Amino acid sequence: MARRDQPGLFADLPEPPRASGRRAAYFFALWPDRAVRRRLASAAARLPLGEGGAAYRIRPERLHLTLAWLGEIDSVRVDAARRAADEVQARAFLLRLDRLGHFPGPNAVWLGASRMPAPLARLKAELDRELLGYGLPVAADPFVPHVTVQRNVRTPAEAAAERVDWPVTAFALLRSARSGGKADGYRVVARWSLDRLLQPAREPAREQA
Repeated sequence: MARRDQPGLFADLPEPPRASGRRAAYFFALWPDRAVRRRLASAAARLPLGEGGAAYRIRPERLHLTLAWLGEIDSVRVDAARRAADEVQARAFLLRLDRLGHFPGPNAVWLGASRMPAPLARLKAELDRELLGYGLPVAADPFVPHVTVQRNVRTPAEAAAERVDWPVTAFALLRSARSGGKADGYRVVARWSLDRLLQPAREPAREQA
């Protein structure tokens, strides 16, 4: 059933009940492969830990770049999210993470891009549009692509970012489970490949007449 045939198909569903104990939230993200994760972890490990009574570093296996946070949703909305992602058309790109930032609200230190690649902006716009078409939540805040590397940091340490080049060829839907107030980790629910061309295709040379 195509989204455009029945807009708002999932919009009027009741909110899922909140259960005690184990709960799970879902989100779309760029999920690094093993090689990129090693580079991210290495760059993060070299950063001095900022000031904060409970400041800590994000574990390497949890490093990712969030595209869209869906929160705690039921199985019907998870299916809607997967259908929305099926509609997204985007190409692969190179993401260069080369700057440090700090969000004072959540007290998070992050590694981000000084220049957002146009294909990333298009991927985010396409995904948001499709999610809205299925009645799923989309954040109104401006999109700041980043990988969180430290939390509970009130004052970040002065340091220079170590550049990490990330060839992005896919995005994923992830499940974040919590039990007793503690995070159990992330699980990839589904993955969508992007166009593998990292450079614009060259036009074939014309034959001489």
